[in-house]
Amino acid sequence: MRAERFDEAAAQFEEALHKDPALAEARMNLAICRFQLRDYTEARKLLNDSKRPLAKYYLGRLELIEGNLDAAVADLGSLRRVLDGKYYLASAYCKQGQFSQALRPLREWIQADPRDFRAHQLLARALRELGRQREANREFARTKELHEYYTQGSVDIASCRTLLSQGKAGEAWSACQPMLNTNDADKAAAIGMLFGQANDREHSRMAWEKALTLDPESPEVNYNFALACFQLRDMGRARTYAKNSLALWPEFPEANVLYGTVLYMAGEDAEARRVLSHALALRPGDETVARLLRELGAR
Repeated sequence: MRAERFDEAAAQFEEALHKDPALAEARMNLAICRFQLRDYTEARKLLNDSKRPLAKYYLGRLELIEGNLDAAVADLGSLRRVLDGKYYLASAYCKQGQFSQALRPLREWIQADPRDFRAHQLLARALRELGRQREANREFARTKELHEYYTQGSVDIASCRTLLSQGKAGEAWSACQPMLNTNDADKAAAIGMLFGQANDREHSRMAWEKALTLDPESPEVNYNFALACFQLRDMGRARTYAKNSLALWPEFPEANVLYGTVLYMAGEDAEARRVLSHALALRPGDETVARLLRELGAR
Protein backbone atom coordinates (compact mmCIF):
# COMPACT_ATOMS: atom_id res chain seq x y z
CA MET A 1 0.00 0.00 0.00
CA ARG A 2 2.79 2.46 0.85
CA ALA A 3 4.22 1.96 -2.63
CA GLU A 4 0.69 2.55 -4.04
CA ARG A 5 0.66 -0.90 -5.65
CA PHE A 6 -2.99 -1.34 -4.76
CA ASP A 7 -3.77 -4.29 -7.05
CA GLU A 8 -1.10 -6.41 -5.42
CA ALA A 9 -1.98 -5.18 -1.93
CA ALA A 10 -5.67 -6.03 -2.47
CA ALA A 11 -4.78 -9.60 -3.45
CA GLN A 12 -2.80 -10.02 -0.23
CA PHE A 13 -5.59 -8.63 1.95
CA GLU A 14 -8.15 -10.85 0.24
CA GLU A 15 -5.97 -13.88 0.94
CA ALA A 16 -5.65 -12.86 4.59
CA LEU A 17 -9.43 -12.44 4.91
CA HIS A 18 -10.03 -15.80 3.26
CA LYS A 19 -7.94 -17.39 6.02
CA ASP A 20 -9.47 -15.28 8.81
CA PRO A 21 -12.66 -13.26 8.01
CA ALA A 22 -12.45 -11.56 11.44
CA LEU A 23 -9.37 -9.49 10.50
CA ALA A 24 -10.89 -6.00 10.72
CA GLU A 25 -7.65 -4.23 9.76
CA ALA A 26 -7.30 -6.32 6.61
CA ARG A 27 -10.93 -5.58 5.69
CA MET A 28 -10.38 -1.85 6.17
CA ASN A 29 -7.19 -1.90 4.10
CA LEU A 30 -8.88 -3.90 1.35
CA ALA A 31 -11.65 -1.27 1.25
CA ILE A 32 -9.02 1.45 0.83
CA CYS A 33 -7.36 -0.49 -1.99
CA ARG A 34 -10.72 -0.90 -3.74
CA PHE A 35 -11.37 2.83 -3.33
CA GLN A 36 -7.98 3.72 -4.81
CA LEU A 37 -8.63 1.34 -7.71
CA ARG A 38 -11.97 3.12 -8.31
CA ASP A 39 -13.94 -0.04 -7.56
CA TYR A 40 -16.40 2.06 -5.61
CA THR A 41 -19.19 -0.50 -5.37
CA GLU A 42 -16.96 -3.06 -3.66
CA ALA A 43 -15.31 -0.37 -1.53
CA ARG A 44 -18.71 0.77 -0.24
CA LYS A 45 -19.72 -2.78 0.70
CA LEU A 46 -16.55 -3.22 2.73
CA LEU A 47 -16.79 0.22 4.33
CA ASN A 48 -20.43 -0.24 5.34
CA ASP A 49 -19.35 -3.16 7.52
CA SER A 50 -17.05 -0.94 9.58
CA LYS A 51 -17.84 1.58 12.32
CA ARG A 52 -14.35 3.06 12.35
CA PRO A 53 -13.84 6.80 11.70
CA LEU A 54 -11.59 5.92 8.76
CA ALA A 55 -14.52 4.10 7.13
CA LYS A 56 -16.68 7.21 7.60
CA TYR A 57 -13.95 9.27 5.92
CA TYR A 58 -13.88 7.06 2.82
CA LEU A 59 -17.67 6.85 2.72
CA GLY A 60 -17.78 10.64 2.80
CA ARG A 61 -15.36 10.79 -0.10
CA LEU A 62 -17.49 8.28 -2.01
CA GLU A 63 -20.56 10.46 -1.48
CA LEU A 64 -18.60 13.46 -2.75
CA ILE A 65 -17.45 11.61 -5.88
CA GLU A 66 -21.00 10.45 -6.58
CA GLY A 67 -22.47 13.92 -6.02
CA ASN A 68 -24.39 13.10 -2.84
CA LEU A 69 -23.33 16.35 -1.21
CA ASP A 70 -25.59 16.36 1.85
CA ALA A 71 -24.44 12.85 2.74
CA ALA A 72 -20.82 13.85 2.15
CA VAL A 73 -21.17 16.84 4.50
CA ALA A 74 -22.82 14.62 7.13
CA ASP A 75 -20.11 11.95 6.97
CA LEU A 76 -17.10 14.25 6.72
CA GLY A 77 -18.50 16.80 9.15
CA SER A 78 -18.80 14.11 11.84
CA LEU A 79 -15.04 13.51 11.83
CA ARG A 80 -12.64 15.25 14.15
CA ARG A 81 -9.19 14.46 12.83
CA VAL A 82 -9.05 11.87 10.06
CA LEU A 83 -6.49 12.42 7.32
CA ASP A 84 -7.56 15.35 5.11
CA GLY A 85 -11.24 15.07 5.96
CA LYS A 86 -11.57 18.82 6.47
CA TYR A 87 -10.35 19.44 2.92
CA TYR A 88 -13.00 17.13 1.47
CA LEU A 89 -15.66 18.62 3.77
CA ALA A 90 -14.76 22.05 2.37
CA SER A 91 -14.94 20.61 -1.15
CA ALA A 92 -18.50 19.44 -0.47
CA TYR A 93 -19.45 22.88 0.84
CA CYS A 94 -17.99 24.55 -2.27
CA LYS A 95 -19.90 22.20 -4.57
CA GLN A 96 -23.05 23.21 -2.69
CA GLY A 97 -22.17 26.88 -3.21
CA GLN A 98 -21.66 27.39 0.53
CA PHE A 99 -18.32 29.12 0.16
CA SER A 100 -18.35 30.88 3.52
CA GLN A 101 -18.92 27.51 5.23
CA ALA A 102 -15.84 26.13 3.48
CA LEU A 103 -13.44 28.71 4.92
CA ARG A 104 -13.14 27.35 8.46
CA PRO A 105 -12.36 23.68 7.62
CA LEU A 106 -9.94 24.81 4.90
CA ARG A 107 -8.01 27.05 7.26
CA GLU A 108 -7.97 24.36 9.93
CA TRP A 109 -6.57 21.86 7.43
CA ILE A 110 -3.99 24.35 6.12
CA GLN A 111 -2.85 24.92 9.69
CA ALA A 112 -2.40 21.15 10.07
CA ASP A 113 -0.76 20.70 6.65
CA PRO A 114 0.41 24.04 5.24
CA ARG A 115 2.02 22.36 2.19
CA ASP A 116 -1.21 20.89 0.78
CA PHE A 117 -1.58 23.02 -2.34
CA ARG A 118 -5.07 21.61 -2.99
CA ALA A 119 -6.34 23.36 0.13
CA HIS A 120 -4.75 26.67 -0.80
CA GLN A 121 -6.28 26.42 -4.28
CA LEU A 122 -9.74 25.61 -2.94
CA LEU A 123 -9.46 28.44 -0.41
CA ALA A 124 -8.51 30.80 -3.23
CA ARG A 125 -11.62 29.81 -5.18
CA ALA A 126 -13.89 30.21 -2.17
CA LEU A 127 -12.44 33.65 -1.42
CA ARG A 128 -12.84 34.66 -5.08
CA GLU A 129 -16.50 33.61 -5.02
CA LEU A 130 -16.95 35.69 -1.86
CA GLY A 131 -15.49 38.76 -3.60
CA ARG A 132 -12.26 38.75 -1.58
CA GLN A 133 -9.95 38.92 -4.59
CA ARG A 134 -6.81 40.20 -2.83
CA GLU A 135 -6.83 37.26 -0.41
CA ALA A 136 -7.68 34.91 -3.28
CA ASN A 137 -4.66 36.12 -5.26
CA ARG A 138 -2.40 35.39 -2.31
CA GLU A 139 -3.73 31.84 -2.04
CA PHE A 140 -3.46 31.23 -5.79
CA ALA A 141 0.19 32.33 -5.62
CA ARG A 142 0.84 29.96 -2.71
CA THR A 143 -0.78 27.13 -4.68
CA LYS A 144 1.61 27.70 -7.53
CA GLU A 145 4.63 27.62 -5.22
CA LEU A 146 3.55 24.32 -3.68
CA HIS A 147 2.84 22.43 -6.91
CA GLU A 148 6.50 21.53 -7.29
CA TYR A 149 6.51 20.04 -3.78
CA TYR A 150 3.69 17.70 -4.77
CA THR A 151 5.47 16.62 -7.94
CA GLN A 152 8.69 15.85 -6.08
CA GLY A 153 6.92 14.02 -3.26
CA SER A 154 4.53 11.83 -5.22
CA VAL A 155 5.51 8.20 -4.71
CA ASP A 156 3.69 6.79 -7.71
CA ILE A 157 5.47 8.96 -10.30
CA ALA A 158 8.95 8.52 -8.82
CA SER A 159 9.77 5.74 -11.30
CA CYS A 160 8.70 7.96 -14.21
CA ARG A 161 11.01 10.70 -12.98
CA THR A 162 13.87 8.22 -12.81
CA LEU A 163 13.22 6.97 -16.35
CA LEU A 164 13.03 10.51 -17.70
CA SER A 165 16.30 11.40 -16.00
CA GLN A 166 17.83 8.42 -17.81
CA GLY A 167 16.54 9.66 -21.17
CA LYS A 168 13.97 6.86 -21.46
CA ALA A 169 10.98 9.01 -22.41
CA GLY A 170 9.01 6.20 -24.06
CA GLU A 171 9.34 3.90 -21.06
CA ALA A 172 8.44 6.76 -18.74
CA TRP A 173 5.23 7.44 -20.65
CA SER A 174 4.34 3.73 -20.65
CA ALA A 175 4.72 3.78 -16.86
CA CYS A 176 2.84 7.04 -16.31
CA GLN A 177 0.01 6.84 -18.83
CA PRO A 178 -2.07 4.30 -16.83
CA MET A 179 -1.97 6.71 -13.88
CA LEU A 180 -4.07 9.16 -15.91
CA ASN A 181 -7.02 6.79 -15.45
CA THR A 182 -7.82 8.69 -12.27
CA ASN A 183 -10.23 11.06 -10.57
CA ASP A 184 -7.24 12.87 -9.04
CA ALA A 185 -6.59 16.10 -10.95
CA ASP A 186 -3.49 16.71 -8.85
CA LYS A 187 -1.90 13.46 -10.00
CA ALA A 188 -2.62 14.28 -13.65
CA ALA A 189 -1.15 17.76 -13.11
CA ALA A 190 1.96 16.29 -11.52
CA ILE A 191 2.47 14.04 -14.54
CA GLY A 192 1.97 16.99 -16.88
CA MET A 193 4.52 19.00 -14.94
CA LEU A 194 7.00 16.11 -14.92
CA PHE A 195 6.89 15.59 -18.69
CA GLY A 196 6.94 19.32 -19.32
CA GLN A 197 10.15 19.63 -17.29
CA ALA A 198 11.60 16.85 -19.45
CA ASN A 199 10.66 18.83 -22.59
CA ASP A 200 8.30 16.03 -23.72
CA ARG A 201 5.67 18.47 -24.92
CA GLU A 202 3.12 16.16 -26.48
CA HIS A 203 2.84 13.87 -23.46
CA SER A 204 2.81 16.89 -21.17
CA ARG A 205 -0.13 18.30 -23.15
CA MET A 206 -2.00 15.00 -22.88
CA ALA A 207 -1.57 14.91 -19.10
CA TRP A 208 -2.61 18.55 -18.68
CA GLU A 209 -5.66 17.95 -20.87
CA LYS A 210 -6.70 15.13 -18.52
CA ALA A 211 -6.14 17.40 -15.52
CA LEU A 212 -8.29 20.04 -17.21
CA THR A 213 -11.23 17.65 -17.63
CA LEU A 214 -11.01 16.88 -13.89
CA ASP A 215 -10.48 20.45 -12.68
CA PRO A 216 -11.60 23.02 -15.25
CA GLU A 217 -11.75 25.78 -12.62
CA SER A 218 -8.05 25.69 -11.79
CA PRO A 219 -6.20 28.74 -13.18
CA GLU A 220 -2.89 26.87 -13.08
CA VAL A 221 -4.22 23.83 -14.95
CA ASN A 222 -5.74 26.11 -17.60
CA TYR A 223 -2.43 27.98 -17.88
CA ASN A 224 -0.28 24.86 -18.14
CA PHE A 225 -2.55 23.31 -20.76
CA ALA A 226 -2.40 26.61 -22.69
CA LEU A 227 1.40 26.64 -22.42
CA ALA A 228 1.66 23.06 -23.68
CA CYS A 229 -0.57 23.96 -26.64
CA PHE A 230 1.53 27.08 -27.31
CA GLN A 231 4.73 25.02 -27.35
CA LEU A 232 3.10 22.70 -29.89
CA ARG A 233 1.99 25.74 -31.95
CA ASP A 234 -1.71 25.11 -31.29
CA MET A 235 -2.41 28.82 -30.99
CA GLY A 236 -6.19 28.57 -30.94
CA ARG A 237 -6.32 26.50 -27.78
CA ALA A 238 -3.35 28.33 -26.27
CA ARG A 239 -5.31 31.55 -26.55
CA THR A 240 -8.57 30.08 -25.22
CA TYR A 241 -7.09 28.50 -22.13
CA ALA A 242 -4.65 31.30 -21.31
CA LYS A 243 -7.67 33.62 -21.35
CA ASN A 244 -9.59 31.16 -19.15
CA SER A 245 -6.72 31.16 -16.69
CA LEU A 246 -6.80 34.95 -16.44
CA ALA A 247 -10.57 34.96 -15.97
CA LEU A 248 -10.02 32.73 -12.93
CA TRP A 249 -6.96 34.58 -11.61
CA PRO A 250 -6.34 38.00 -13.22
CA GLU A 251 -3.07 38.53 -11.33
CA PHE A 252 -1.44 35.29 -12.54
CA PRO A 253 1.90 36.62 -13.90
CA GLU A 254 2.80 33.76 -16.26
CA ALA A 255 -0.71 33.59 -17.70
CA ASN A 256 -0.58 37.33 -18.47
CA VAL A 257 2.75 36.83 -20.23
CA LEU A 258 1.47 33.87 -22.24
CA TYR A 259 -1.83 35.48 -23.24
CA GLY A 260 -0.11 38.73 -24.12
CA THR A 261 2.42 36.85 -26.26
CA VAL A 262 -0.32 34.98 -28.12
CA LEU A 263 -2.12 38.26 -28.80
CA TYR A 264 1.16 39.84 -29.97
CA MET A 265 1.74 36.98 -32.40
CA ALA A 266 -1.85 37.31 -33.66
CA GLY A 267 -1.27 41.00 -34.44
CA GLU A 268 -3.85 42.22 -31.90
CA ASP A 269 -1.60 45.03 -30.79
CA ALA A 270 -3.90 47.10 -28.58
CA GLU A 271 -5.04 44.17 -26.46
CA ALA A 272 -1.54 42.68 -26.43
CA ARG A 273 -0.16 45.98 -25.16
CA ARG A 274 -2.73 46.11 -22.35
CA VAL A 275 -2.10 42.53 -21.20
CA LEU A 276 1.69 42.73 -21.51
CA SER A 277 1.76 46.04 -19.63
CA HIS A 278 -0.08 44.35 -16.80
CA ALA A 279 2.36 41.42 -17.00
CA LEU A 280 5.31 43.82 -16.71
CA ALA A 281 3.70 45.48 -13.69
CA LEU A 282 3.46 42.05 -12.07
CA ARG A 283 7.01 41.08 -13.12
CA PRO A 284 9.01 44.32 -13.52
CA GLY A 285 12.25 42.54 -14.35
CA ASP A 286 10.91 40.45 -17.23
CA GLU A 287 13.08 41.45 -20.18
CA THR A 288 11.10 39.35 -22.67
CA VAL A 289 7.89 41.22 -21.85
CA ALA A 290 9.71 44.55 -21.97
CA ARG A 291 11.10 43.66 -25.41
CA LEU A 292 7.67 42.73 -26.73
CA LEU A 293 6.26 46.03 -25.50
CA ARG A 294 9.09 47.93 -27.21
CA GLU A 295 8.38 46.06 -30.44
CA LEU A 296 4.68 46.87 -30.11
CA GLY A 297 5.57 50.52 -29.74
CA ALA A 298 7.66 50.36 -32.91
CA ARG A 299 5.08 48.82 -35.17
